[in-house]
Amino acid sequence: MTSLKQKLKSFFKPSDLPLKARSFMENEGLLFSAERVRITVVYNRFKAKGRNIRHKREVVWGSLAISDKRIVGYVFRKRIIHLPFDAPQVNSVKFSCVNGKVLTVAFDPSIFNPGQSGDMEFRFHFEGAQEAYGLIRDLSRAK
Repeated sequence: MTSLKQKLKSFFKPSDLPLKARSFMENEGLLFSAERVRITVVYNRFKAKGRNIRHKREVVWGSLAISDKRIVGYVFRKRIIHLPFDAPQVNSVKFSCVNGKVLTVAFDPSIFNPGQSGDMEFRFHFEGAQEAYGLIRDLSRAK
């Protein structure tokens, strides 16, 4: 009965880290987790099959988690970031922290999907952004 209770609870909290992702990250050594985070997604000159966006900004809610091996981010139940620290793409992604409250992840989407181009940026707005940025900086340099 507890798994049904957990599923119902996670269904009504769509901006929390999904249960499977949480258990996976905990098994890898979860270092940081932020839920119910406001995320600003910015597209500039973005092109993909059937899409051509000059500039678009949208606000969504989601979560972010950092383990010893990777960073993951979710918008509702959809994974938007899955970046192992030992992946070659980690050097092409620019991480920064603004005012200690906004973690920024900027990249060219073609490094993950060759059918896309332009610039994308995820801005995670939360109080622990400086701590998360420090972890990401240290872990991405160590690999």
